[in-house]
Parts: sequence; structure tokens; C-alpha cells
Amino acid sequence: MIKTLTLNPALDKTIILENFRVNHLNRIQKVHKDAGGKGINVSKMLKNLGQESTAAGFLGGAAGEYIIKEVEKIGIKSEFVQTEAETRTNTKMVDPLNNTFTDLNESGAAVTSVQILELKEKIFADLNKNDILVLAGSVPQGVKTDIYQKFIAAANQKEIKTILDADGELFRKAVQASPTLIKPNEHELALHFNKEFNDLKTMIRKAETLLKTGIQKIMLSLGKEGAVFITADEKMKIEPLKLDVKSTVGAGDAMVAGLAYGLENKLKLEETLKTAAACSSATLIKNGTKMGSREDVERLKKMIQIIKI
Repeated sequence: MIKTLTLNPALDKTIILENFRVNHLNRIQKVHKDAGGKGINVSKMLKNLGQESTAAGFLGGAAGEYIIKEVEKIGIKSEFVQTEAETRTNTKMVDPLNNTFTDLNESGAAVTSVQILELKEKIFADLNKNDILVLAGSVPQGVKTDIYQKFIAAANQKEIKTILDADGELFRKAVQASPTLIKPNEHELALHFNKEFNDLKTMIRKAETLLKTGIQKIMLSLGKEGAVFITADEKMKIEPLKLDVKSTVGAGDAMVAGLAYGLENKLKLEETLKTAAACSSATLIKNGTKMGSREDVERLKKMIQIIKI
């Protein structure tokens, strides 16, 4: 079983308009709304792969109702706790003429300690040994930055596998609880160590020190340069593909989905890494907030090259 946790989901509203000008009237050509949030994106990519998962988190108001309807419409199970406050809306302004992408993200409404406890009880009620819990994204107001740390500690007690995709203080505290797998990118790793990296070798060596905290696997995302997978026994470089990139939204979440899929289905390591990289690549060639299709994943997976380092 796989569950994804999105503490701070959002109604993603994408606005398409050409030649956006500040301090002028701008005519919107198209508006698209979608259920957003990193954990929800992971569940959507898993669904595209044919893998069932349960999406959990907080939702409230009209935006929350829209999200849960969209999630359930595509066949994803849900375990959301309802809040009185309205779920945030994140607005993405896309200007295809000038090739610009502008994000206007709300912070997220506050939740209470009672609601946090209710969500935790829901999540762990039926998770068992070797099930997977994905913890991804930011947290809303009223949630302390040690929440992922506490959830991971609770998961470890039941021998539940955890995948962490967060940054800043959330990441710093969570790694202390020894998640099974983490997926930092170069910026998140630099932020954690308060150090800029000038070369890949230095970055890998620094990432390897996190294994001493009890973390078993690290997927170091390098953007256009691909990714590096690190364990105590081996290091593997995933070479990037040359793609016609349409949108970077959700590409990291798709990679997390591929890793979760591999763990859940006990795929061999190389097959897991190829699946994760193909999921990310398949999402990069989709417009807006769409996740990659299974057909594209299978096609691109054959092109992925992995090199032991």
C-alpha cells in the first residue's frame, strides 16, 4: 500500500495570456484548474502507472471540494481531513509569446493540533510493515516544522517505508528521523548544508554523509544534468534525455512516484531508477500541470542510460 501526504494542497489555476504587461489591461485566453500539491501529484502519476494509492492531507472550502472531486474522479482514494478555512489557490500565469511563467502562490490556511492528530490517526490506521508513506511539500500555518520528523518516527515504529521530498527546516528535522529514501535537489542540499557546490563529486560526498543518519537511499536530483542515486553500497548516475520540455511542474513529484512504484512492486534497482527517470521525463513533455502518461513512460524508459560511478 502507498499513501501520499499533502499537508498544504492547492487548487492550481493556470492562466494563459499573450504579451502580459504590468499596469495594463490583459485579456486572458484560457484558464485551467487542477488539483495540486506534491503528494497529490505523486498519487496522480502512480495512477497513470496503474498503481493504486491513497492521498491524504487537509482540505477546506470550495477549493477543497473541487480538489477532492478531481482526485476521486480519476480513481484515487482519499483520506483528507476537512478544515473550516479555505484551501489555498496557486495561480500560474503563462505567457507563450514571451515564454514566461509566473507563479503566485498563497501560503495556506491554518490548521489546528486536533486536526493534525485526526489526520495522523487516519493515515496510520491501516498502514503496516513495508507499506510506503510519501511525505511531500510545504506545510500550512499552524503546523510545526518537525511534523515530518514525527510522522517518519511513527512510521519507523511500524516498519513502514518513508519517502521524503521537502526542503529547508522541514528537511533538516525530518532527516534526523531516518526516512527510507530522500529526494533533495541541488538547491535543497546546498540549503541544508549551508554550502554552495562547485562540482558533482563534492555534492555527492556531502550527500553521502546523510546516510550516517540512517537514511538508506538518496535520489539527488540535478535538473537538466539528470540525477544521482546513492546508497551505502553504490552510486549510479542517471543520464538526462534531450527533450522538448513543455513544463517543469510536477517533474520532481513524478520521479518520487516512480521510486515509490519501484519500492512497492519490488523492482530491481536499475528498473526502479529507469522508471523514476522516465516518469519525470514524461511529465516534462506535458503542458501545464499534467503528469506523464504510461505510454510515454514506457517509451522513454528504453532510452534512459544509467552509469555506475
